[in-house]
Amino acid sequence: MNRREYIASIVVTMAGIMALLIAGVLFQEKGATTAAEQHLRPKEWTDETHGNGVEPNYEIVFPQDKVNQMKITIAPNDWEAMQADLTELLGTRGTGRQVNVKPENLIWVPATIEFNGLIWNHVGIRYKGASTLIDSWGGGMRKIPLRFNSDKFEDKYPEITNQRFYGFKKLTMANSMFDSSYMRDIIAADLLAEAGLPVARTAYYEIIMDYGEGPVDFGLYVVIESIEDTVIERYFGDKSGNIYKPEGGGASLAEGTFGWIQHGFVKKNNEIEADWSDIETLYNLLHSEGRISDPEAWRESLESIFNVDVFLEWLAISTIIQHWDSYGVMPNNFYLYNDPDTGLLTWISWDHDVILGIGDEMISDASLGKKEIGQDWPLIRYLLDDPTYYDRYLDYINETINGPFDPGKLEVKCRALAELINPYVVEESSEAAFNWAVKQLIDRIHSRYEVAIDFLTDERGG
Repeated sequence: MNRREYIASIVVTMAGIMALLIAGVLFQEKGATTAAEQHLRPKEWTDETHGNGVEPNYEIVFPQDKVNQMKITIAPNDWEAMQADLTELLGTRGTGRQVNVKPENLIWVPATIEFNGLIWNHVGIRYKGASTLIDSWGGGMRKIPLRFNSDKFEDKYPEITNQRFYGFKKLTMANSMFDSSYMRDIIAADLLAEAGLPVARTAYYEIIMDYGEGPVDFGLYVVIESIEDTVIERYFGDKSGNIYKPEGGGASLAEGTFGWIQHGFVKKNNEIEADWSDIETLYNLLHSEGRISDPEAWRESLESIFNVDVFLEWLAISTIIQHWDSYGVMPNNFYLYNDPDTGLLTWISWDHDVILGIGDEMISDASLGKKEIGQDWPLIRYLLDDPTYYDRYLDYINETINGPFDPGKLEVKCRALAELINPYVVEESSEAAFNWAVKQLIDRIHSRYEVAIDFLTDERGG
């Protein structure tokens, strides 16, 4: 081979190599899995269990008649980083300080999840919550609420891109710190669902944690579906509309808070579009002079932007079950979704672990008529001051106590749940303490039913 032929052969060889490299890149860009990715993924990976192109499997992830078990393995250095992070934010465990903890300040770490005989790698885990997190840490508890994001670390580990947990990307793991019965989240979700309102699904999980010292049983958690991940799409069939998770003073919509709207109504999607015009329209309509001068026109305008019936039904149910840790006392623990099909901002209830008697000091003066609520909470005050809406509110109270809030039916449910979770709860507490908590819950259900009956009798006559 002469020199010219030798150079030509090298050029041909290099061209072939480049063609193969380009083809490989294009193949990857089309979503193919490389051999390296195949090797790093769990061998059990399937579209149904780990992929994002399937419908969420509620039967497996949110069973209603069993306690699931999940093992979470976190590398010792990552576990120590989580503890150091909370120590910096809240002080030493067991002697924490009261501060405002924001989710964006809590670190994520990768974890391995084992569930149902399968493995999920590099799943994002962090601590979650506000008062529950602070009180759990300050009380020296090891069992702290968690949040789960299945593809949080996909940029670092491309082999888990769009990883899902049976179709779910995000889950919340509540530790029921304030609820010794472990049932309040479950009861509230079932009540709201039976009423036809959007709400997260719930299920019981035993969490086994391994952070370098071998498996440790962290006990019973209530796992809750994520509103922005799957609840909205399940209920509305579309989650392209604005999703807001309100928090802070601007979320009250009180007069004078217009300038706080962008801070009070935190966007969970569509963040690039700095558009809060739907919330601003709601604010302006709430505070318009037409509310007094032309109530009929005011109601018509309000119902063109806000799903009033969903709100009034939620208000009726939440008042019966004493959901004080939300709008009317606290400017949080609800979502608003702008449904593209209707153009209506729709209320979605959230966080129900302190209903039915927990936190009595916060609700001692609360009444079903909401007379104590002032103009600082205009969605309640202005709507219930309107005779048409107040009458509709009474209708929803009546529907609730003659439907989902049937005390006999709820007592049967409580006793069935108690039988289901008793073996897990008594490991953390005691048989006597758990039985007392269940009895207190059942007694509260019956007493709230009687309060609602008496209230409707006073308002509408026997």
